[in-house]
Amino acid sequence: MKRTRLCSDCGTLTEFREVTEEYERGGVRIRISGIPAMVCPKCGSISFPAKITGKVANIAEAMFSLGEERSKGVITVSQE
Repeated sequence: MKRTRLCSDCGTLTEFREVTEEYERGGVRIRISGIPAMVCPKCGSISFPAKITGKVANIAEAMFSLGEERSKGVITVSQE
């Protein structure tokens, strides 16, 4: 992943960080942390490379499927 780029919202130089994203569907909440992203220190805009977005979507979909099988609640996936 390229470690610097300009923010598409405000033009500020972004910073590489690992972020946490939350998604919710049908009473199941998914929290995924350790996602590599470019974050704007000025406006807070977050951007992900396409290959990361696809991976996160696949993980979230698998976790939603698991959550539907067990019950409502929160499922957390984190990278340590």
